[in-house]
Amino acid sequence: MSNEIQQITSAKDFDELLNSNTDKLVLVHIELEQIPVCKTINEGLAAITRDDEFRQQINVCRLSADHFTDLLTKENVTAAPTVLFYYQNKSIDRVVGFNQNDLLKKLKQHLKTIEQTPKKHPIKSEIEISTENKIKQLLKSTPIILFMKGTPTEPQCGFSRQACHLLDEHHIKFDYFDILTDQNLREQLKKYSNWNTYPQLYVNGELIGGLDIMKQLIENDEFHFENPKVDMNKYLESLINQAPLMLFVVGTPQAPQCKFTKELFQLLNRIHVTNYKYFDIMTDEDVQEQLKVYSSWKTYPQIYVNGQLIGGLDILKQLDEQGTLIDTLNGKQGVPV
Repeated sequence: MSNEIQQITSAKDFDELLNSNTDKLVLVHIELEQIPVCKTINEGLAAITRDDEFRQQINVCRLSADHFTDLLTKENVTAAPTVLFYYQNKSIDRVVGFNQNDLLKKLKQHLKTIEQTPKKHPIKSEIEISTENKIKQLLKSTPIILFMKGTPTEPQCGFSRQACHLLDEHHIKFDYFDILTDQNLREQLKKYSNWNTYPQLYVNGELIGGLDIMKQLIENDEFHFENPKVDMNKYLESLINQAPLMLFVVGTPQAPQCKFTKELFQLLNRIHVTNYKYFDIMTDEDVQEQLKVYSSWKTYPQIYVNGQLIGGLDILKQLDEQGTLIDTLNGKQGVPV
């Protein structure tokens, strides 16, 4: 499923795709949806991406000729369908019309040339390595996760809103990660997944795709994912350790749903503590109930520092009165017992 052809809808996304795949051959299908042969070409390209001979060496996308007139002018594309071949951000070849044999012939020819060209392998920075490890940890922490803009209760783009609606409508329980809270992860995940747009849906660590793919699966009656049993303690630990300062609250900082959560964020704002992450327990009933058992703390909010429970709002108020709250939240003070 992860090898379906992704649709690019903006020049920015297209530039990002080329920039993040400079070591691969990128095939760009310029299509018109009303032309039946374009669907045939997409099916052929999808089959190529599933072929072990090619899958690690190429990236394939499709874009509508109606929406990329500047690109068509730049590359002198005068007919659809046309498949452009890009390597290192440059257009190096094309196949006009439907000619699968010519497409495969040119694909193999260019891959052979690229293979014989000496490569400079970029050295990953510490930030890239750390971010990639975080991505892997998130994928291992839950069977179904949606990387989206915003949260299910407050989506920040229409595509993310639609993706959440489809999952809820089909009674598929999922976790999420708001990519707007982590710019490094937002950019690194595009490279990790070979998919340049959001949202991105993963099942059991495997990329399913974005909103278009979800709609295709529904249309084909294939939008069915089992929710395997999760080791709840392991999952809770992964949530608790998402950040040095982790808050489990009712609602969000912008829209708290209980007075204690509201007071907590007011307190943090007053002492200028902003470097935290939070989890809205109203989005996951299992977490809401099981965290009480895990922590032996029956109320919310719950505040964790470096994976250890500090307590609730009353504890923070006591620490504030003692003048040790900021040091405690920064991990410089022992945890109260």
